Amino acid sequence: MTSALAAVANASVTFDVATTGTVVDPFTGNVLPRTETVTVTCYLRQGSPSITDLAGVNVAGDTFSGYAVAPQALDARVVPGTLGMLTFAGQAPARCVVQEARGPYGTTGLIGSTLQQVLGDKLQIVRYRQQA
Repeated sequence: MTSALAAVANASVTFDVATTGTVVDPFTGNVLPRTETVTVTCYLRQGSPSITDLAGVNVAGDTFSGYAVAPQALDARVVPGTLGMLTFAGQAPARCVVQEARGPYGTTGLIGSTLQQVLGDKLQIVRYRQQA
């Protein structure tokens, strides 16, 4: 089934998700989890930016809320804290982090499965950038 929001999809997110095994970073010697990329097309709305004043650094966070359109079901490894690259409305790709994934109704049961089949999984992403 196709999402009702497929015609208005305006973003693409490529997530780095953990898979089985580990790798050793050749530069630092650190052991890291092996990762693979998962790309999701989304319909997102941009919220108002928030600015955090830190000593010597001003960080702005742009919040995006919406739904996964293709595929409509997010990979089970996409959870809050997952890092990715967000391309929103033709803007340059930027690093982002998942703040919330999937709706409060889940993906099973009447409400959760209906929402996932009609719209897709709910998603909230934050893109951080440094203010001048």
